[in-house]
Amino acid sequence: METTPTNFNVKDMTENSKNVNATLKVLEIGEVKDIKSQYGDKRVCEVKVADGTGSILLSLWDDQIGKIAAGDSISIQNGYISVVRNSMRLNIGKYGKMLLSEEPVVEVNTELNMSDKHVEMPDRPRRTGGYSGGSGGRGGSGGYGSMYGSGGGSYGGGGFGGGRGGSGGGRSGGRDRGRDSRDKRGGGGKRR
Repeated sequence: METTPTNFNVKDMTENSKNVNATLKVLEIGEVKDIKSQYGDKRVCEVKVADGTGSILLSLWDDQIGKIAAGDSISIQNGYISVVRNSMRLNIGKYGKMLLSEEPVVEVNTELNMSDKHVEMPDRPRRTGGYSGGSGGRGGSGGYGSMYGSGGGSYGGGGFGGGRGGSGGGRSGGRDRGRDSRDKRGGGGKRR
């Protein structure tokens, strides 16, 4: 069942927000980072955006990078919130759009940064058929938006982290290595 996108103020966004329409001003553009994910090599750039109610980090991926500049007013259509290291990020995704806004955002609130708010990562089933001990615990929504690190101890590291083969490379892979032999629900259920 399709849900109609909703106009959101930044202060009203939660870790469960989806179908987000918002008009925002670009405040700062971060550096582009190369990461490795389950989908291959990717590039990500975090952009601080705001409206009159607050600010949040917007994650731009691959071909989305370089399309906006600081000072631009943008319209996000059909976006969603993901949680990365217990911090909310606004994402566009493959079903969303990012356009230059015809109406400029004049007033912004930088005091309330929604990405600074600590949130517990929502329990969401993965597209791979359950947790399977492969994510290093809870986290991620199945998209590459949740794979923010490129090192072994960072968030997700080389893909699914601690699951497949019990390598323990994920965020909390040490705790999940024992789960590999017990958990038969997903793709990483047997030790090799």
